[in-house]
Amino acid sequence: MIVENSEKPLWLVRKLLSTINYKVAFETTNGFEAVEKYSIVKPDVVITDLTLSKSNGLDVLKEIKKNHPESKVMVIVPSEGSQTDDCMNCGADACISHPFKMREFITLITGVDKPTMADSKVVPVILDE
Repeated sequence: MIVENSEKPLWLVRKLLSTINYKVAFETTNGFEAVEKYSIVKPDVVITDLTLSKSNGLDVLKEIKKNHPESKVMVIVPSEGSQTDDCMNCGADACISHPFKMREFITLITGVDKPTMADSKVVPVILDE
């Protein structure tokens, strides 16, 4: 699930996920809709921007973690610092500052979505460019 209200970052995240064979189950620009749809969509990972319309990424993170403690949430923050600390303290599995490097994003997202022995997922392989 991608929660992003800016077209360029949304396009970039979508493109990076497709390069590692991840499918986007749901996209929204609205934090309230993301929280509402989480139970229906049941995504492996939520990627949310911190700054959203009609809500914010921190509220999305808190609500999803409150209702689904097993969820995996990665937050895109404008810059490193106190916002990253706030997100991590609220249960974010990872934070990345925007703009981010492709390799950094892929490393973080595959680390967040690391399968357990009980999972039957295929782990994506990242080849050096």
